[in-house]
Amino acid sequence: MSAIIHTEADGRVVLKCFNPATHEPLQEIMALTADGVEARLDGLREQAACYKNEPVKTRVRLIRRFRKALARHFDELCDSICQETGKKPQEAILEIFGALEIIRTAEKLARTTLKRRYRSSGVLIHKRGYVEYWPYGVATIISPWNYPLLLVVAPAVEALLAGNTVAAKPSEHTTLTALLAKQIFDAATGRPELFAVLPGTAEIGRQLVASPKTDVICFVGSTKVGKTIAVQCARLLKPVVLELGGKDAMIVLEDARLARAAKSAVWGGFSNAGQTCVSVERVYVVEPVYDEFVALLRAETGKLTAGEEPDNAIGAVTLEAQYDKINAHIDDARSKGAECEVFGEPDGWHMPPVLLTGVDHSMMVMTDETFGPELAVMKVADEEEAIAKANDSSFGLSTYLFTGNAARARRISQRLVSGAVVVNDVIVQYAMASLPIGGIRDSGLGKLHGPEGLLSFSRQRSVVEGRIDLPMELWYYDLIRKTFGMTRKFIKMWYG
Repeated sequence: MSAIIHTEADGRVVLKCFNPATHEPLQEIMALTADGVEARLDGLREQAACYKNEPVKTRVRLIRRFRKALARHFDELCDSICQETGKKPQEAILEIFGALEIIRTAEKLARTTLKRRYRSSGVLIHKRGYVEYWPYGVATIISPWNYPLLLVVAPAVEALLAGNTVAAKPSEHTTLTALLAKQIFDAATGRPELFAVLPGTAEIGRQLVASPKTDVICFVGSTKVGKTIAVQCARLLKPVVLELGGKDAMIVLEDARLARAAKSAVWGGFSNAGQTCVSVERVYVVEPVYDEFVALLRAETGKLTAGEEPDNAIGAVTLEAQYDKINAHIDDARSKGAECEVFGEPDGWHMPPVLLTGVDHSMMVMTDETFGPELAVMKVADEEEAIAKANDSSFGLSTYLFTGNAARARRISQRLVSGAVVVNDVIVQYAMASLPIGGIRDSGLGKLHGPEGLLSFSRQRSVVEGRIDLPMELWYYDLIRKTFGMTRKFIKMWYG
């Protein structure tokens, strides 16, 4: 792990952070106590009562200052991400870019998405109806370790733009970047009371979910934990957004540009050492082009190396437990007949890229989320089998489809069971920040990003007003008997 959890004699918990690529110690962080969490929530709840009344344009100006400050601290953020995750600088750069683009897009969308929206009055022409969007109050963001900046600040900004105050609980393994983002927010906005970062273990996350002082939960992480949170929120009737695990499939058809597809698979499978929820984890290739594609894939994978040096393309696996899980999946596949090619030697927690062929759905690498630098490639007979295998999963986050025929791509996309379909590319759905992100099945509930992300942190309320001030309505007791016959005729004429 990239943090050792130590309990002091007096019961206080200390997070001892270190760099997973070098194992150098970084910093020790004192975890909040349960009383400390309650005090933070009290403050956020008090501020939420005032902040909800601030106009959207004021919130947008606040977030714009934060975004510009993040850009000014680009190098500092890049160093922090690399140090506590083991990522390569180019991967940290992409994470910062993603965060800034999501924030910029949310700023642009907030004024139109959150404004009052008038609806048709139908037959009640003397009435006027509209929908308005209110914040929940205190929004809780519980984020994982693989993207310590993006998965904290992106949902936090959407919640803040919607008018909530935010309690962010980052992973205990990657807390330093979240604390740096908090410092940048405070200095840029002068509003430290709106956004709190709560360092600590999973116990704090459980406290936040159960607390009556939190009003909406956003969790990004494993399906197992997400389901537990969903059950607890259901008991409390507390709204929840869950972005959970994936086992994202890639389909390669005979009319695809194979060279591009191979490069896409390699980048989609090995970037960030495969530790991305929308990574390419399983590839289905139709038989006529299988051998050619695998040869291209082997050549592209052979260009990569893993290690600490700058010229190594693949960074470290962030957690020791994750390293062990990846190896267990690979060992399971090999024991069941898969052919395994390893492109390099392990170096600490730097795992070389692994290419698996001869796989099937009896193997964990094809059914369970691996989250590591391995690609499993399976031969299928045709398009029909490719679609069936891609859909044969408990997950439903993203699917990647490679074909040279646009009409064919649209037709197949309609049959793929996932929250996103990307044609002839991989992972770019995250960079297109106006699109909602979220899965189906075991990959989650609700959406982040785009207008849908802002609305995930908003209550919708209907308001009806009178255009004309009448002394009474036709359906009031004084008139209903007199107008019964007329109303009856109207209904038959209007709806018949």
